[in-house]
Amino acid sequence: MRRLAVRPRHAGQRWPPMSTAQDEGAVLARLLADTGPSGVLERYGDDPDQVYEVYGPERGPLLVVVHGGYFRPSIDRAHARPQARALADAGYRVVLAEYRRVPGDPVVSITDLEALEDHLGELGTWVGHSAGGTLVLLRGATPDRPRVPVLALAPVADLVAAAREHLGDGAVVDWVGGTPEQQVQAYATVDPRQRWSAPFADAPDAPRVLLAHGDADATVPLHLSTDFPAESVTLAGAHHFDVVDPQSPYWPRVLELVREVSN
Repeated sequence: MRRLAVRPRHAGQRWPPMSTAQDEGAVLARLLADTGPSGVLERYGDDPDQVYEVYGPERGPLLVVVHGGYFRPSIDRAHARPQARALADAGYRVVLAEYRRVPGDPVVSITDLEALEDHLGELGTWVGHSAGGTLVLLRGATPDRPRVPVLALAPVADLVAAAREHLGDGAVVDWVGGTPEQQVQAYATVDPRQRWSAPFADAPDAPRVLLAHGDADATVPLHLSTDFPAESVTLAGAHHFDVVDPQSPYWPRVLELVREVSN
């Protein structure tokens, strides 16, 4: 598995760095304050969260974009709209997915995205950020569905580690419905790190699966990606929202990765 070199964190260095966490908060606030146009709203189910927005040319290559938010019901796709528009401007037909985020019932998020794919009736490249990165990695590790290219941006790629490190103020424990010790089978079902196996990941002629993560991420630590048994790229100096912010200096590199994976 190909990896970039990673700058080590010095012993005793605080994580997350306060200044980086503040930077991430400022970028998220700007993304949420965006007043650009939304995509065309479509439904794939009866629940209010079973919807998606379509951006870009009708005949462009399909990207299914899955937003993050640490699986919290209060965080929806709004902050991902600038990302979706920028991908559409690059020539892609973007489906910005919404999905249910139900504490204690993580499988419903997975089945919602499966229902969305069935509704679309075609395969595309799946791009997910943070918790959305978790979900696209799970899509890439679904043996009873056709393989698809996957780009996971700053993903929560190891739910057991995230739970034990109390990331997102315990968001993973809330979503799964308990700790890894309390919910062994649930973690085995929804944790990409447990679902992914080397023979599966290294299958010949399989679509590409790539993780991209900034080494200044103050929300999801880099090691969750670099420890994952698939190809990863480290973006030196990038924080958690740089990978989804079209105004970020890292955005051109993200677009390159989208092109590489989707091709």
